[in-house]
Amino acid sequence: MDTGEQLGGLYKKATHLNQYRKDHTGLVIVDSGDLLNEEEELPESVIESAKLKAELILEVYKTIGIDAVNVGELDLVLGLDYLKELEKKHSFPFVSTNLVDADDKPVFERYVLKKVNGKTVAIMGLYGDTSEMAGKLADITGGKLNVQDPIKAAEAVVAEVSGKADYVIALTHQIANRDWVIARRVKGIHLIVGGHDKLKNQDPQVAGDTLIVRAGEKGQYLGMIEVSLDGSQEPANTLVPLGDDVADDAQIKEMIAAYNDKVAEMYGGSAEERTASADVPLRVEACAPCHSSQVAQWKTTDHAKAYATLAGKSKQYDPKCLSCHTVRFEQPNGFNMKEQQMALVNVQCESCHGDATEHLASMKPIPVADPQIDLCLKCHTEDRCPEFEEEKDIVFGKIKH
Repeated sequence: MDTGEQLGGLYKKATHLNQYRKDHTGLVIVDSGDLLNEEEELPESVIESAKLKAELILEVYKTIGIDAVNVGELDLVLGLDYLKELEKKHSFPFVSTNLVDADDKPVFERYVLKKVNGKTVAIMGLYGDTSEMAGKLADITGGKLNVQDPIKAAEAVVAEVSGKADYVIALTHQIANRDWVIARRVKGIHLIVGGHDKLKNQDPQVAGDTLIVRAGEKGQYLGMIEVSLDGSQEPANTLVPLGDDVADDAQIKEMIAAYNDKVAEMYGGSAEERTASADVPLRVEACAPCHSSQVAQWKTTDHAKAYATLAGKSKQYDPKCLSCHTVRFEQPNGFNMKEQQMALVNVQCESCHGDATEHLASMKPIPVADPQIDLCLKCHTEDRCPEFEEEKDIVFGKIKH
């Protein structure tokens, strides 16, 4: 599986796996980490909704039938204590072979064993020990966790499961080229499922006797590799695109709808309050007296309707969506989850030109007088808008004024 879960992909992931189970036995479902969050820091106003989302993801994955999830640094953004609380509450199979506390004691299960068609599969989790990876972990956890040498940790697990396991899987969370190092130096690992680098490969890479697979990020693809534990057939890997042609699983969709209702209740207030706030004039109207032609042109663009597109998808309380569909989300004088300022919905002038508070009050220069295309790429990312880079001149021309 992949990293950085998007809720919509869970509908389709469940559908494909349930269909697969009808004709196949011996399915093992894993994730290489960063399952619960996508950001290293979360504004205070989104913490509670982030906790709701984390709990939802664990509930969904338990329903799907998850066997093991490696711990990535972003899974710890809400705190180690909170993650351990979730693990206990849901009996969730987090694994980490080389994340340890100050006393060098493992914080999570080092590995799990699963019976598959009369064979035993061992699944371990490895976190990278490069300075970048260790530094991120230290910053996020406040130094509560340390990283042991993943090679030595993996060798210890392989030795420990020798004679117990017929097949060994390592879930890795590290720079991709380090997967090759582990594959070549640790004998006895049959399959590495890589994460963190957000790469994907259609065909399994081969390093000695070890296969290496990756499935990208954000629930765009589901990686499915079929292997024969007795070596009677060649491994076959498939990246299943979780697009519109895959039906939504009704049970998972219902769980996510309930989550959306909880978040709406948390931030939305009463129906009367929402109706009143929706009548507030947009901030852009303050620009109209001096920039009437620019405001008129803006009203013809999709930017002027950006927030409305979220309501039909029950996304109007999703921080990940609001960061691009509102004005300067969680920045000073910008839209925030707690206040839900309807004057700051859509992609307005200040989304591109910066905070105009001083400009409007005393005509000080606007922070960004001439925004460039690089600003657009913060929201129009490759996974959301795969053709944006190629068409950026045309698109930029439609909004430039």
